[in-house]
Amino acid sequence: MPDVTDFLNQFSDPRAENKVTYPLSSLLFMSICSVCSGAETWGQIITWSETHKAWLNNYVDMSQGIPSYSTIRRLFTLIKPADFQLLLRGIVDSHHPVRKPEDHVAIDGKTLRGSHCHAKIVTAMQMVSAFSVENRLTLSEVKTNSKSNEITAIPVLLALLELEGATVSIDAIGCNDTVINAILAQDADYIVGLKRNQPSLYQAVLNYASEKGNKINTLVSDSFDDGHGRCIRRRYFTFALPDSICAKGPAKLKTCVAVESIVSQQHSPKVNANWRYYITDHDASHPGLPGYVRKHWEIESYHWLLDVHLNDDNDKKYEENSAENFARMRRFLLNLVNSKPQKGKKESVRTRLKRISWDREALVELLFG
Repeated sequence: MPDVTDFLNQFSDPRAENKVTYPLSSLLFMSICSVCSGAETWGQIITWSETHKAWLNNYVDMSQGIPSYSTIRRLFTLIKPADFQLLLRGIVDSHHPVRKPEDHVAIDGKTLRGSHCHAKIVTAMQMVSAFSVENRLTLSEVKTNSKSNEITAIPVLLALLELEGATVSIDAIGCNDTVINAILAQDADYIVGLKRNQPSLYQAVLNYASEKGNKINTLVSDSFDDGHGRCIRRRYFTFALPDSICAKGPAKLKTCVAVESIVSQQHSPKVNANWRYYITDHDASHPGLPGYVRKHWEIESYHWLLDVHLNDDNDKKYEENSAENFARMRRFLLNLVNSKPQKGKKESVRTRLKRISWDREALVELLFG
C-alpha cells in the first residue's frame, strides 16, 4: 500500500525547472505536517519546520534546509487546487481501502469569511462540499465565490462523485431542476429542503400538508432530544403528493416529509413549534426518510469543527489558489481524524487534534496509517 511520501513523490511539480531549489515532496510534507500540528499561516509552517527539521529528515530530504515563508506561499499559488485535492484524496483513500457503501451523501456550502478583503476587492470564498454520512468524511469540494453560485457549483461537484444508489440531501438551495436533474443523472435519489424560494410549489405542499398530510396515520417517527437545558420533540410525517402538486416540482417528485419541532427551555414557560418541509423521489413508505433529514446536520457539524478547532472562518489568505489549497489541507486533516477508528477511551475531536499536534508518533500514525 502506498504511503504519504509515495503520493508526494508522484505529484507533478508546477515550478519552473530552473527555479527549483527545494524538493517538491519535502515542501509538501513539511506543509502538511505543520498544518496537522496547528500551523495556520505560511510563517508558522516555517517556524514548525525549523523546530522539527531533524524529525522531518527521517521521511523526506531536508538537505537544502528550510525555505522562507514566501517560497511556501508562492508554491501554493502555483499548485492547481483540483490537482491538490486529488493528491489529498488519494492519501485518505489509501488509509481506507474498504469503506462502507455510500447510502447518504449530504451537500452544503460554507463561506470562508476571512478570505474577503475590501482593499483588494476580493469576495469571500465559498466551498461546497459533499459529505459521506456513513464514512464521516468529505468526498469532494468545489470552490465558488458567492452563495448564489452554489446552484451552478453543485452539479459540478456531483459530476466528480459516484452516487449510484445513494440518496443526496441538500437544503433549499438545491430545490431546482438543474441540481435535481444532476442527481438523477447519476441514478441517485434526492431529498431537498422546500422553502419560499419555490413559492408555487411551497404553497401547494403547505396547503396539502395542512389539509391531508400531517395526520396521525402518516406519522412515522416521534423522538425526543433532552440536553443543554432544553427538550426538543421531533415528529416526522411522510405522505405521497398528488400528481397536480408533483407537476409543479422537479422530476420524479413523489413524497413530502414534514417535520414538526417542538422546543421547550428548562427555565422558560414558552414552548415554540415550527414546521419544515422536504421533497423527495422516494416512496412515502421508505424507512430511511427521517434519518436522511436528521443526519443532514452532520455536514453542518463538520463545518462547525473546521471553524472552532481549525480556525477555518478566520483564515485571512487572499491569493486564490493558496487560500483554497490551505483550506483543503484543513479538510484533509479533519477527514483523517474523523475517519480513524479510536482505540480504548473515546476522545473528542479537539483532544485528538491536540494529541496529533503534541505527539510525533500520533502524527506519523495519522499520516502513514
